Amino acid sequence: MMLFNNFKHDLTPYVFAMFAVIGGFLEAFTFTLHGGVFCNAQTGNVVMFVIDFVRGDFAGGLRYLYSILAYVFGIIISTIIPSRFKKVNWPLVVTVIEIVALVGIAFIPHSASDWFTYVTVAFLCSVQYNTFTKLRGVALATTFCTNNIRQTVMHLVRGISERDGSEYKKSAVYAFIVLCFAAGAAVGVVAADGLGNYCILICAALITPVLALFIADSSISVKLRKAAANNAQAAPSDNAVQLTIDDVDKK
Repeated sequence: MMLFNNFKHDLTPYVFAMFAVIGGFLEAFTFTLHGGVFCNAQTGNVVMFVIDFVRGDFAGGLRYLYSILAYVFGIIISTIIPSRFKKVNWPLVVTVIEIVALVGIAFIPHSASDWFTYVTVAFLCSVQYNTFTKLRGVALATTFCTNNIRQTVMHLVRGISERDGSEYKKSAVYAFIVLCFAAGAAVGVVAADGLGNYCILICAALITPVLALFIADSSISVKLRKAAANNAQAAPSDNAVQLTIDDVDKK
């Protein structure tokens, strides 16, 4: 089954690059077209929620609260499922869910409330953030930049002061993800102005090859598991044959 875990435990830079591009795109998409709400990370939404409630604008504050709650729900789901169902290929499942949801968002009627879009995007971003967490041993985020920028500078300074090439490599990884995120935001702004809500189909297209990569990876994993099982079944038979030959020799 395709839901078995990947045999590769280290995801490629390409996967993280695509999800970082999508992260930047979605941030620009929701802010530009859907109520000025940031869905990828919730710091700004918490501040805006507090400001609106203090000022008595409860209706305005609720749109930020909904985004926060959707984000929390996504973290809960993406923590429980992989830990409870260890055979589930969670990165593959997340990618499928994200593609389907992004396509669905593109066809939400213009007359519908922005609530449907930014709540869905907040959920997707939290699941994505909590799923794709390490690139070649380096912990990073694909949906926001604050810590990535910090790590870029910090490892660069360490590399210079300690003359350590490994620190330069870590700095480069973080910088690469930051640039991918920024590129996604730039594309998101231009696409939103030109295509409106349909521009989000670009995100679905970008991660479709990632899904294909995960499916291929899982197929190989299943084949390896079957081969290992067949070898394990054949081993006792071989031992039995060897025992029979040894008995004949003794006689």
